[in-house]
Amino acid sequence: MKRTVLTALVAGLCLAVIQPSIWAAALTPAEQAAQNAAAFAEAQALAKGAVNGAASGINDNSIANTINGFSNPNYQYSDTAPEAALFQGGNGNTQAAGVSKINDCQNGPVDPDAFKQQNCDAINYMAKQPATRPQFDVSNDPNIARSRAITANASSLAANSLGFVDPNAVGAFSGCTTKTTTMAASTITEVCHDFTSSVSQSCALGRSVVVDANTNYQCDKTTKGYENLKCNRISSVTCTGGGDGCDRGGIVPNSWAGDMATTFKPDGAGNYILQFGTIADNYWGGWGTVYDRTMTFTVKDVALVSLFSLVRAAFDDWLLVSINGTVVYVGPKGGDRLEAFYKRRCTDTRRACGFYILPFVRYCATCESFPELRTNWNIGLNIDLKPFLKTGANTIFVRTIVAGLGEGAIQIRTRQFCPVNCSASTNNQCAAMEARAK
Repeated sequence: MKRTVLTALVAGLCLAVIQPSIWAAALTPAEQAAQNAAAFAEAQALAKGAVNGAASGINDNSIANTINGFSNPNYQYSDTAPEAALFQGGNGNTQAAGVSKINDCQNGPVDPDAFKQQNCDAINYMAKQPATRPQFDVSNDPNIARSRAITANASSLAANSLGFVDPNAVGAFSGCTTKTTTMAASTITEVCHDFTSSVSQSCALGRSVVVDANTNYQCDKTTKGYENLKCNRISSVTCTGGGDGCDRGGIVPNSWAGDMATTFKPDGAGNYILQFGTIADNYWGGWGTVYDRTMTFTVKDVALVSLFSLVRAAFDDWLLVSINGTVVYVGPKGGDRLEAFYKRRCTDTRRACGFYILPFVRYCATCESFPELRTNWNIGLNIDLKPFLKTGANTIFVRTIVAGLGEGAIQIRTRQFCPVNCSASTNNQCAAMEARAK
């Protein structure tokens, strides 16, 4: 600004000195040129002498006082703009404020102050520029048509280049050559089996007694005899444990892994709480921005799990939860999906309808909404996830859509059947008889 003021001052002084030369029309051209040169030199000297004084009078205070002295309140001097507070040293969310300003200008009323309305007029002009820019169709360009002909007849062109004639060819490739490739010899491994067959043979073991019907047999007398006695060996089994409410909830310890914070803690009543994500406020930003997070864990035996239930969802603005590929929750409005997309929308029906591209959320086949719901949701649930569990690796997927600032986290209550521990003992009542038999 200082340089502009000084230049205007010098130009004004020069004009004031040179002006009288116009009136001296009776002078000869040589006398008039000499007089003009002398006047210019005097004006230049006078301007140089006034530079220091003029420069000393131009400073921030004098500029501010001059501008603030205008009767129009729209022209006031300030070192900072109100929007500077959004920058926050590079950590501020200027994107959300910009989108909000666009929506306000498109949907809000016209400012009765024509000077202030110029701001929204400029924003609306820039927002609809992509839709009004000229489009060019190059599909009929000769180079494009020639390229398509070559692509459609590539095999014919190659055949002509190798010496074969194809009447449908539109040209030839001069760079095609014949190349001989020698393949390495292949080997085949064959296996045969040589074995001898076996023949079944049998023989009689033990003593063979032949009885003669004409012989009188008698039994030898002996002092030894046999008696039949019975005794019992009794085995008993004792078991402890059973029921449910044991630790770990069916999840193999330390098997969980994910891209958000994960905790696994007891609640003091035999349950364990598995939390995926952080229950806090506004740690994500964006406008219709999607945050996808995945957690994996291992179940040793799904038959041992007695409870696996989604009990809490804390999010802002939208949340979807699925387990092993099955959607189990969409909030806060229900539905069977959660997708972010952009579409053209007419935003001002009072004047000529302009179309703008805005973010939207789809949560069922025919359900759509703006992404910003202006609510932090912390919803208690009771959704049974056990039917979707499986023995081995399991995956939980969480999708959060944020408008402005937001967050996303879930809690799952787990419980498992307690193991049964059994031991066996034997009461041998045959010990005395076993001792006699020795």
